Formats: sequence, structure tokens, C-alpha cells
Amino acid sequence: MRDPARIEPILNLIRTAWELNPDMRLGQLIVNIVRPKESCPEVFYVEDDELVRRVGKYFDIHQR
Repeated sequence: MRDPARIEPILNLIRTAWELNPDMRLGQLIVNIVRPKESCPEVFYVEDDELVRRVGKYFDIHQR
């Protein structure tokens, strides 16, 4: 199992990067940071409100 302690530092770094670029969508920020070899338009262009909706759906499906 991966170390759960890694989550908070990573989220803090993402928060800092996003606060420096608040006009970016979260997916756009992640794609710009990762710089994948193949384009990821579904991630890059997803609006934040749509991402929130999808996270809620994920929780509905994966509740423990």
C-alpha cells in the first residue's frame, strides 16, 4: 500500500501552484505540470464544476 502521508504534501504543492495560476482549471494545471507525451484534452479542458460533479459521482460509486 502506498504511504497515505504523501497525500497532504502533494496537495499542498498543487494548491500553491494553482494559487499562482488561479485562472487555470485544475485539469489544465495538472496537464501543464505533467507534460504528457500524448495530449489529454478530456483532462485539460474539463471545467472545475464538472470535475466536482464527477468526483461526487466517484464517491457515490466507491463509498466504503
